[in-house]
Amino acid sequence: MTAGHVRSSAVDIARELAPSLADRAAEHDRDSSFPHENFDKLVSSGYTALTVPKEHGGGGITLEELCRAQEILAGACSSTAFAVNMHIHGLAMIAAMDQEDRHAWAYRAVVQDGAVIAGGFSEPGIGGNWWHPTTAATPVDGGYLLNGRKGFFTGFPAATLLFVSAADKDDRGRPKPLGFLLPRPEKGVEVIAEWDAAGMRATGSHALELKDLYADSRYLIGDAGQLPLMFMRGVHWAWCSFASVFLGTAQAALDYVAAAQRERRLAVLDRTIAHLPGVQFRVADMATKLAAARAHLYAAVRADHSVDVDPLGHYIEMSVMKNAVCKLAHEVVTLALQVQGGSALSSRNPLQRMYRDVVAGLLVPPNSDLTAEWSGKQSLGVPVLDEPRWGG
Repeated sequence: MTAGHVRSSAVDIARELAPSLADRAAEHDRDSSFPHENFDKLVSSGYTALTVPKEHGGGGITLEELCRAQEILAGACSSTAFAVNMHIHGLAMIAAMDQEDRHAWAYRAVVQDGAVIAGGFSEPGIGGNWWHPTTAATPVDGGYLLNGRKGFFTGFPAATLLFVSAADKDDRGRPKPLGFLLPRPEKGVEVIAEWDAAGMRATGSHALELKDLYADSRYLIGDAGQLPLMFMRGVHWAWCSFASVFLGTAQAALDYVAAAQRERRLAVLDRTIAHLPGVQFRVADMATKLAAARAHLYAAVRADHSVDVDPLGHYIEMSVMKNAVCKLAHEVVTLALQVQGGSALSSRNPLQRMYRDVVAGLLVPPNSDLTAEWSGKQSLGVPVLDEPRWGG
């Protein structure tokens, strides 16, 4: 099969794929190698077409279905779940802006040909402020030439379509942010640094340089200047699905450590470590934090996402949730290491990989300080985007 058809629910597909993903997770983490075989399975199973609108042959799944499936994938291989999330949520955000079926060609490519999207918004020097790309979009006949550098272009090794941001200038010389979805070209894109990191090692999050990359105007997402609006309108697809990846990783850590303590014994005890009060308290704390994280995530998933009245407020609400869930997930995996003890640091123990992966959740923009500032200003009635940020 070149591409899968949507034959069952997202959760069913994730459960079917999880064991094989888990079998390869340690190898890909050790080698920092991209899991091409995992992506082949995600494509052939129809998973990569799940957020394509139904009218274009996709699954048209809900946000809740996506998040529950991503939890399962992340429990098996965090890197694979994180990398495919760029494709899955990117499609959903694009579809939300696609009033005129401008990107029907891309939906067909995903459903029929197994096309995979990688996204690039992070850039050196912008600090996660994706609304303000520094990659230059210079107008030329029929489109734009893109020049700039992109960091953390997650999923690039599997990509056949690129989701990129850049900025033109408006009539007053101010930046006009643009988004493009275009076929991966044979020239104009160069890998300048391959991904080699402490966590999420198998995501292929390479750094790229765009050199006179031609982007035809038909590949624009929405109207010129609407990139920030796309982020605000579709952020629930991004931040909820990202949060589900780290929640799934934390759940896997709890499951692993609970099972391990039911088998471990100390010479001075006549029973398993699971009977020690300290172990019981920490495991209970892990379960409590997971319950709080899951409640926050799915409250956001089920919230009203009709955001035309207050799109910035919607972005802030989803950002607060994402940071809170990722923080709790990190605390859960930290407790798991404490319960397991020194053996958790062994390269053969999956907890050390889960810990390195879950730390990434604390680093996905917008960071906790910026999100807290936005949320505090919003609650206090201070204009969120006021500058200077701290003035007398």
